Amino acid sequence: MREKLSLYSYMIKRGKPAASMALQSRYVEDVRELLAQLGVSYKLQPLTDGWDTLWMYKHPHILDIIEQLPQAPKSSFDHWVLGKLYGYDEASISEFLLKLDRTP
Repeated sequence: MREKLSLYSYMIKRGKPAASMALQSRYVEDVRELLAQLGVSYKLQPLTDGWDTLWMYKHPHILDIIEQLPQAPKSSFDHWVLGKLYGYDEASISEFLLKLDRTP
């Protein structure tokens, strides 16, 4: 997990808007310590019993977007926002939506 968090931190510091991953709640304190060392902002959200979603980001406005996301994306807009948060380009998001048959 340390390597994954370090990689996400590196990508965020170089322009990726956000990254997320599920983690077992028992690792939360270790993750907090590591992220403090890496200098990346983060938010933890409960996922299910014993699990949390960790969101990592650089810019403060990204937190507002993360907090407004639905738990599970349903609309094209939801998928588009997630795609942008994860750093995907328009062509890749469009291709994904076409596969889901979510485009007009």
